[in-house]
Amino acid sequence: MGAAGRLSAEDSVPEQEAPLGALIMCGAALMTRGLRRWPACLEAFAIGWLVALGARSAVASDAVVLPAAEFRVRVSLDATGELLTPAGRDAPPIRQAVEMAATFDFEEISAAEAAVTRRYIDATASLRVDEEKIRTTLAADARQILVARQGTTPVPYLPDGFLSGEECDLLETPFDSILLDDLLAKEAVPIDAVWEVPADLTAGLLCIDTVESGVLEARLEDVVDGRARVVISGIIDGAVDGVPTHLTVEGIFEAGVRTDPAAADQPARYAFRERVERASAVVRERRQASHVAPGFDVEAKLVITRTPLKHSAEAGGNEADAPDADQASGSIEPAVASPPGDDHPQRRRGPGRPGMVWCRDSKGRFDLVHDARWRRVEDGANGLVMRFVDHGALVGQCSITSLPAPPATDSGAGRPSGVDLQRDIRRSLAGQVLRVDDTDEIDRADGVRIVRVASSGTAEQLPFRWIHYVVVSRDGSRMNITFMFEESLQKRFADADRPLIEGLRLPAGEGQSATAASSDEGAPAIREARKTGKKGTRSDSTR
Repeated sequence: MGAAGRLSAEDSVPEQEAPLGALIMCGAALMTRGLRRWPACLEAFAIGWLVALGARSAVASDAVVLPAAEFRVRVSLDATGELLTPAGRDAPPIRQAVEMAATFDFEEISAAEAAVTRRYIDATASLRVDEEKIRTTLAADARQILVARQGTTPVPYLPDGFLSGEECDLLETPFDSILLDDLLAKEAVPIDAVWEVPADLTAGLLCIDTVESGVLEARLEDVVDGRARVVISGIIDGAVDGVPTHLTVEGIFEAGVRTDPAAADQPARYAFRERVERASAVVRERRQASHVAPGFDVEAKLVITRTPLKHSAEAGGNEADAPDADQASGSIEPAVASPPGDDHPQRRRGPGRPGMVWCRDSKGRFDLVHDARWRRVEDGANGLVMRFVDHGALVGQCSITSLPAPPATDSGAGRPSGVDLQRDIRRSLAGQVLRVDDTDEIDRADGVRIVRVASSGTAEQLPFRWIHYVVVSRDGSRMNITFMFEESLQKRFADADRPLIEGLRLPAGEGQSATAASSDEGAPAIREARKTGKKGTRSDSTR
């Protein structure tokens, strides 16, 4: 953001009692430090990004609806390469060697257009960045999930709770099982027939936002004993979070076919009659650093097998453990609680839906459910910094910092008013804030007081808008939340601050309902796959 050069990147939240204005200034410094310094939790973010790598006219634009299916799906994903972290203006990026190995094993039930039900037996990713190692697993109470297909994006979610950002990143893999069958030609084709994979499907398979040029092609290579072997390949230039990415894809998939009746003097033609049962791919990707993620240059190798559940017992599965059929329509058993000793924090509960993400402060200072378009860029002792990315564009930023509790002898300091907050904003951002546009004070039924002040001004000669919140719980716990965006983006930002504040809980608010945080406000963005005038849509997931 424009004010980054005005504030010190080393400012931190004071541990002792301090005026509210100083803490506002600290929050602004935390928010505007930009990409000059990457978060200490880079390794955790990298797991999500690496896991998410990943006939000409024979493919119809409208996919054929296949009958309900039950599969045991196993996925292995290995990646090696380099992370490219920005080091500052005119400086070469910092290169870090990276290796990752991920395995997934789940049972999947689909029912036409309804959400897919998945029960995870295993979901683990091990990552090494230079000499630092980290291992991420799916928590016990998130092993049974629903997966909605929004355009060509699979979006996992819990029906009665919320997945964390790390869990959403972990579950996003290239060539997701929910998309594989769209690779099949929709009409009978001969050996060596070639068909193009639609641009929106290509974007979904590769976990990118847009396809700008290039095409992914499928070619029927051979048919043996009723089984087809199809080669897929292509060079794709696209974009993710508004920055370019270049991918090279080579792979194969196998599926059952039947011979289509044809004249004796014509080559045999084959119609795909079964789903994709096995797929493998090598994906090489070079991606630039974005507003919310480092760049990378990696090669990922992926293998997927899909076995009908009725045969899974022979492959080591247990048919008796398969989810009930009616779960495919969205009725799912309540998730189990994490067992004693599980190091995952207690999960935020409430009516879940796709596109909402749960974040819990590592020190327990706050608990947050927010729109997935808010992307974390720093999460540490100083607080949380997020950026609002919509259709690849950086729209705004938000910082959340903890305020020390007022002295017990100060009866009024713990319940600030709009007048107090205005005074401290003008003092702390002197020379930048030109006017106060709006002030609200709300006392919620759970004892939480919310003070909101919207202001306008300039930073580095650009018009900006700030929205400051102070949120105080009944026990005196206080948080400072600051939003900042260019005035030209006011319409695009709209009221993106309000659903985030509604999804915020302080320690004393454990009885607060999560319903507001999972309302229909703040719907996920849409990814667009663009290719020579044709346009497809791919809904945004855990970005």
